[in-house]
Amino acid sequence: MQSLSPSEASIRAVRRYYEQNTRLFRAAGLGNRSYAVHRALWDASVTTFDAALQRVNALVLEEVQAFLEASPPVQLHLIDLGCGLGGTLAYCARALPEARMAGVTLSMTQARIARRILPRARAAVISADFHDLPCAPCFHIAVAIEAFAHSHDPQRVLEQAHTALVPGGRLIICDDVVARPPASEVEERWLAAFREGWRVPGVQPLDETIAAARRAGFALRTTRDLTGALRLHRLPRLLAGAARDLVRLAGRTHPFFQSLSGSLALQECLAHGIVAYRLMIFERLAR
Repeated sequence: MQSLSPSEASIRAVRRYYEQNTRLFRAAGLGNRSYAVHRALWDASVTTFDAALQRVNALVLEEVQAFLEASPPVQLHLIDLGCGLGGTLAYCARALPEARMAGVTLSMTQARIARRILPRARAAVISADFHDLPCAPCFHIAVAIEAFAHSHDPQRVLEQAHTALVPGGRLIICDDVVARPPASEVEERWLAAFREGWRVPGVQPLDETIAAARRAGFALRTTRDLTGALRLHRLPRLLAGAARDLVRLAGRTHPFFQSLSGSLALQECLAHGIVAYRLMIFERLAR
């Protein structure tokens, strides 16, 4: 049997991660509220759990509305690169009734769910790879919420986003970045466990993402650290160590436990300032 290239293996791993975990995530309550499978943000404007789950979507919508006020197109076209269950698209579709929406996800399971909740007349979701987008440059907004980090080749994703956007369009990324290098072997293990467990090889320093975006033809408009709005769920040290060992052993046979192992490691990375959760807004330049 022909072996897979590293890029093919990475794409297959991410696809399998969501194909095998989506139903389990929903059974555990993730994605059942407003189809949001990203993290809840508890900033000063938020008072309920539902609002916290939607806060990232609200921040995206604020950027979209600012774009519309500055340079309104005849009809807004928005694409979600890694749309998951379609929660962000559904949120924007309700607020922007004239806009056309598109979503891309590696998971056929997620694509089927997203199609069920979105208005068919003006939203389309396909199962495809955002390293190779099958679309023309017609979009004004591209969003990637906790999806960019899944890429084994962030430069390629940024180049594809540039191709999909019209000049002056916006790329909105919300994801984890490396805030500082690990200072010990323990911290290196935490970061490696997070990347492996969540299938996020593209978690990289913010400066590297900005530099890659510049090479792809984008200019950074603004970036915002959202880490302080996250609520961390850390176990006591001894219990956390035992839980990580147990989850790591179980994770060898079940993808859900691999994800849980990544979650435990992420909590440590966030708590110790190794990883930060960032909103990044880029403008697509004309070449």
